[in-house]
Amino acid sequence: MFQGPTMQTSKPSLVFLAILWGLLLVYLCEGQNWSSFQNKHVDYPQSSAPNLNTYCDLMMRRRQLNPKRCKPLNTFINQQAAVVKQVCVNEGTHYKSNLYDSIQSFHLINCRNTGGTSPDSCKYVGTSQKARIRVACENNQPVHFEDVL
Repeated sequence: MFQGPTMQTSKPSLVFLAILWGLLLVYLCEGQNWSSFQNKHVDYPQSSAPNLNTYCDLMMRRRQLNPKRCKPLNTFINQQAAVVKQVCVNEGTHYKSNLYDSIQSFHLINCRNTGGTSPDSCKYVGTSQKARIRVACENNQPVHFEDVL
């Protein structure tokens, strides 16, 4: 009977991979802090716009989230900053590394880029949903929006 190759991983290899993962997370969160997280992702009370597409175009421009190119995707959380911050304190569950999943669901608006050749001409389509979120935390504060759960 044929048995395929077995995968054996040494402890030094696992340690190396863990270090690489940690460095990647540091790189991804470099230069990010609670203040920049709020600018990129928190909008409460929700800004007024005639529809979600206009909302996304307006917010991406107003928050200057396309300095060099059109950002492919951005999620806005329509909840008070203090409530969002609690995901890193006592309203979230540890996922791995510095990532935490919210216990409660939030009202979210996802803005997906649909075109535009320069930051001034970026166009977005917006969709609304209520969902839990995953954020990277430092010093009990969100610094990076990781995922919608």
